[in-house]
Amino acid sequence: MKKVRVAIAGASGYAGAELVRLAALHPHFDLHAVTSEKSAGVPVATVFPSLAGLVPLSFQALSPEALAERADAVFLALPHTKSLEPVSACLNTGKLVVDLSADYRLTDPAIYEQWYNTPHTYPGLLKDAVYGLPELHRAAIAKARLVASPGCYPTAAVLQLAPLFARDLVQPHTVVIDAKSGVSGAGRSPALPYHFPEAHESLEPYKIGGHRHIPEIEQELGRLLQQATQPSNTVAAQPIVTFTPHLVPMNRGIFSTAYCKLKSPMSLPDLRALYRDF
Repeated sequence: MKKVRVAIAGASGYAGAELVRLAALHPHFDLHAVTSEKSAGVPVATVFPSLAGLVPLSFQALSPEALAERADAVFLALPHTKSLEPVSACLNTGKLVVDLSADYRLTDPAIYEQWYNTPHTYPGLLKDAVYGLPELHRAAIAKARLVASPGCYPTAAVLQLAPLFARDLVQPHTVVIDAKSGVSGAGRSPALPYHFPEAHESLEPYKIGGHRHIPEIEQELGRLLQQATQPSNTVAAQPIVTFTPHLVPMNRGIFSTAYCKLKSPMSLPDLRALYRDF
């Protein structure tokens, strides 16, 4: 099988570095190029010694056109709001694009502007973007030219509630999500809350009631609910999610607990069977 040539933009952040590692080890990928504005010209192994011997490349400056020339698929691990133009530029070259930022996850540009404080400059592309959660959208992902990789908290929250929403079993306004995340989720740029003396032996809630992942969770649960009620031609009530994330003193990972009220009582064996068979 011919390998897929891959390029990764924004590869010096935590998400980008993990993507580099996965791509380098993937049996069907051939990693051709990695970019970093801060580390252009520097070998990958210098920035990430753990990748020494695995990735014999140096970072280069971001040029969507240059990346497209060297790759069949381009992954972008840029900060939110910074992927808007590069995604469009890469798509214009005819390449497959996977975007790890939030820039193409939300289907409504007005909601994107509300939560990310900037207008969406390529709203026409939102209809082409497939939400990249394979457990729910595997067939669409396989045909997509633009895949919007889900956020960290939404991945956990949507997957843990999907079997219930897909059967329209939940009172949609009762969802409460309590999630804990390691400090790497905030990115690699230094900031006081993630300094060791601040984060160690501490647990702190943040962005209470106003985290950017709320509309993403509500969007995907709403899609499941709409699909569940579609045969009856009824208009599904939109989910309302109460979400509180917490920073915990660990490097990586998320522990998420979701609470909701069911429309009708269910036995524990029936719930287990529902999740097992989903």
